[in-house]
Amino acid sequence: MSRLLTVLLFATVTTAACTSTPSGAACPDNPTDVPTYDNFGREFMETYCTGCHSAKSPDRHGAPGDQNYDTEADIKTHAAAIDAEAAAGPNATNTAMPEIAGTVHAAPTQAEREMLGKFLACEQK
Repeated sequence: MSRLLTVLLFATVTTAACTSTPSGAACPDNPTDVPTYDNFGREFMETYCTGCHSAKSPDRHGAPGDQNYDTEADIKTHAAAIDAEAAAGPNATNTAMPEIAGTVHAAPTQAEREMLGKFLACEQK
């Protein structure tokens, strides 16, 4: 029985870890609709991400040490991972991040997650 419980727990944890899906968001065709680091990304990251995902964070709340989003270059490096954890688009609405702890007290709205997906898609162009 104990062995079965261990196997089921492992399967549940493994499945949960693999549920992140790319949002499928696309960068808008109209240049005036493109979310940029300056008009969206910086503020979003400061509000929801860099409290834990910063090289300068005094308490990362378990965030991996190699996942820092302090600069636009950092975000470009990790754009696919950020998308799969926090962005929304036609293929998925990912809500694994941010964790509501530490400096983050409220989750991004659906509209913010959709804009994040577009921003990240533009960053990966």
